[in-house]
Amino acid sequence: MRKILFLAFVCIALHAEFYKIYVTRIDQDLYKTSDGIYIQTKYCYEYAINQEAILKYDQYSYDNELIFDRHQKCDVERIFK
Repeated sequence: MRKILFLAFVCIALHAEFYKIYVTRIDQDLYKTSDGIYIQTKYCYEYAINQEAILKYDQYSYDNELIFDRHQKCDVERIFK
């Protein structure tokens, strides 16, 4: 049973997409990409102005992250335009 759960977790983790983006902090827990896409985070305190970041995102996942160049990770609640 543990092996099945582990394999399911690995498959889900491998399904996530990684995107290199540039973000600017608009408000507390709200960032905007250079392409006009908004990213709502949870308890993220990174002050960014056109800062390079990596967005780890899967539409059906609960562990989406915004990863900044100083290795600070922020949980992503949703993405919208």
